[in-house]
Amino acid sequence: MPERAPLVLIPQFFGSLVFDRRTSRYLPFDAEATDVLRRLSARPIDHVLGETADADRRVLIERLFEHFYDLGFFTVDGRFAGVVKEDLDVPPDHLTGPLAVHLEVIASCNLGCTHCFAGDLPRREKRLSLEEIDRLFAEMAHLGSFRLGLTGGEPLLRKDIFRIIDMALDHGLAPCITTNGLLITEEIAKEFGKRELVWLNVSLEGATAETNDRVRGPGTFAKVLDRLAVLREHARFTLAFTIMRTNLEEIDACAELAHRVGADTAVFRPLYPVGVAERNQELMPSFAEYTEALNGLARLGRDNLDDPLDLRHIDPFSPYSRQETQSVIHQNYGCGAGNLVCSVSVSGDVNPCSFLGPEFVAANVRDTSLAEIWHHSAGFRAIRDLPHTDPASGHGQNATFAGGCRARSLVLAGSVNAPDPWISEQVAAERRSGSAVRNPLVVFDVSARRPRTAPCQGAQPTGSHGSHGSCGAHGSCGALGSCGSHGSCG
Repeated sequence: MPERAPLVLIPQFFGSLVFDRRTSRYLPFDAEATDVLRRLSARPIDHVLGETADADRRVLIERLFEHFYDLGFFTVDGRFAGVVKEDLDVPPDHLTGPLAVHLEVIASCNLGCTHCFAGDLPRREKRLSLEEIDRLFAEMAHLGSFRLGLTGGEPLLRKDIFRIIDMALDHGLAPCITTNGLLITEEIAKEFGKRELVWLNVSLEGATAETNDRVRGPGTFAKVLDRLAVLREHARFTLAFTIMRTNLEEIDACAELAHRVGADTAVFRPLYPVGVAERNQELMPSFAEYTEALNGLARLGRDNLDDPLDLRHIDPFSPYSRQETQSVIHQNYGCGAGNLVCSVSVSGDVNPCSFLGPEFVAANVRDTSLAEIWHHSAGFRAIRDLPHTDPASGHGQNATFAGGCRARSLVLAGSVNAPDPWISEQVAAERRSGSAVRNPLVVFDVSARRPRTAPCQGAQPTGSHGSHGSCGAHGSCGALGSCGSHGSCG
């Protein structure tokens, strides 16, 4: 695998995004900070300061350098420790490419869960060849779309799954994979341990067999725990839980279970009424039930002082979770579909979001480049141009979509442009309480995390691989906030 610069600066209409390969995170910067980074990519800090006559400008550059240095952005001699992508056309109103692409690698599964977002499986489709997947990965790398989520179905049903992962790594992508865990053997666990993944998600839906097996099938809980005992000996992994009405009373026990089985993190996200879950909407908690479950997790983290858990809010579907980057990374509220992410089906169909149905398919990567689809397809342009409402003021063009999840709006309210019922609950709760109510996907660190790759020589470490810290407050030294993962897989 070729050695690559740890940082990639990707020009954007607002300035730039810097992708940090050591943490698999994007950090956005304004135009002025971007200009300084460009100059520091060619010359060390002393030279840049020496050629800057204006005293105020010198002070600004020094402040930016201190901020960048704290992020681990520099080599020993004070140069930007990265490369600048100069071969991209920068559109005036959206990103040069998605931050994350979710690739469905298989449309079959060895389970039949009652809440599966993938819908009824198997689907008989001609899946992309390895050559076509490799071409897609090359396009992603060119666009600066480095985050890759490998989904299904059950990805481990593919005998060539590690070849796909290796192809992604060869192109400099940061892959994650979600599995139900049943097919993990010692050989597979060792193969995972050899590779640097952002997330290796193993799904469970409860802290007890009774709760989990109610939605995943009889016997799955015990079998998965048995497989986790093998996996923990060879690779780091995450336990991924879906918050549903069936497990609301076990959420804190789920976090404790993750700690007990040796998971690196535990991820909690709400059930979305898509796929099979559209027929089982009784499983979906209300917004109030969801936030109360999260409050319980927060209390657990505060009370467990002997072995504290690190609580982080990174839900892309909350209009309040990205206040630093809102109107900077994209121009509408909350939803990243077609703005930050896209999905590619097993047969190559490209959709703004995997939660949206086939009627939103824009084109197929067999016939059209990812760049052409991202920039020019009618489906992507339409979802970016949908009218929206400011969730705080209630004002906006046609006073409609106010953040949240477009797919949830579609299923529960009949249109992707309708208000998301959850966000309507959230705004009402905030107005009653006078304070912001978060609707986060929550990540708990349940064991010590250490960097698996070294920071630049002479630079400050940026934190552990896969971490999701912030790069600074809006406007601070040119940083525009954090832009990490979107969901637990890319």
